[in-house]
Amino acid sequence: MRNMPAAGGDYERNFIGFEACNEALRGICGAYQVASERWREFRGGINTRQAGSFDFADVTLSGGRVVRDRDDRHYRGDHFFLILQASGAARMRQRGSEASLQPGDCTLIDSRFPSVFEVGPGFHQYSFHLPTRLMRERFGDREVPLATCIRSDYGAGALLSELLRALVSNASTIGDLDLTGMTLELLANALGLAAERTTRIQGARRAMSLREITQYVDANMDSPELSPKSIAVHFNTSVRRLYRLVRAAGWTPASLIWSRRLDRAHELLTQDAQRAPIIEVALTCGFKDGAHFSRAYRKTFGHSPKAERHLAADASTVMADSAQHNGSPSALPADGY
Repeated sequence: MRNMPAAGGDYERNFIGFEACNEALRGICGAYQVASERWREFRGGINTRQAGSFDFADVTLSGGRVVRDRDDRHYRGDHFFLILQASGAARMRQRGSEASLQPGDCTLIDSRFPSVFEVGPGFHQYSFHLPTRLMRERFGDREVPLATCIRSDYGAGALLSELLRALVSNASTIGDLDLTGMTLELLANALGLAAERTTRIQGARRAMSLREITQYVDANMDSPELSPKSIAVHFNTSVRRLYRLVRAAGWTPASLIWSRRLDRAHELLTQDAQRAPIIEVALTCGFKDGAHFSRAYRKTFGHSPKAERHLAADASTVMADSAQHNGSPSALPADGY
């Protein structure tokens, strides 16, 4: 299963250049853009198709990254993408999680949040559009795992992969057949969310302390909707009460959000000196672009994010040299995100 060939086999016929591919991607998927250092050599293709009750995008890229760039001009509304990797490999990152996909594997991405997808050679994906309304009807207010690899070689993941492949292969012959319910049930099982159906509970006031508020900010700092108002809505309280509680600890809700984002960015830059690109750190921590992030970081820490990364790398080198000089083995850096 994991050596699955790309369905159709002729998807390379419609390859286009870098700018044209970016324009097509924005038109079909919304606020996403392709980034590639070798953009002159870049080739890709993206088009939409329909299979029964599903609209899906057929995406091929020769390499690079796909970034959710927060540009509201290109935002196309709340929905989820159910991804099927047809060929090649990809790393899909969103909200602190990462799915490393091989042919046949699936994952789920939320269009509302920043994301970075690293594209391997021979990349070909199918991206099925799942409206937020349908997801809420099935999962209620439960948190659905994002950027989690759903493997295609066992269990519900294998059935989900086979179903999506069959939808692609038979798209032109299945008419208006509605397989959305079956797909969502397989997805729920594959993600371990099938044990119970959750209904939305309206009007209940959630426990609210500075600790709970801070935990909520940390869990949602990459969301473009994070604001004092959205925090108040989550805790089913008034913005005035939220301000009163946070002010007692010397903060305002806005300054708390700002501080937690910058502290997290500092942590990522100093602990992950060789891995995530700076623009990815910026998006992960809720900044709208690299320039905005750099100005805020410099104002708070006195130097740029790039300089912070160099300082962290130099400190790591000094520690390793010192350990070798003292005859003790140096610890390997953590391989995480």
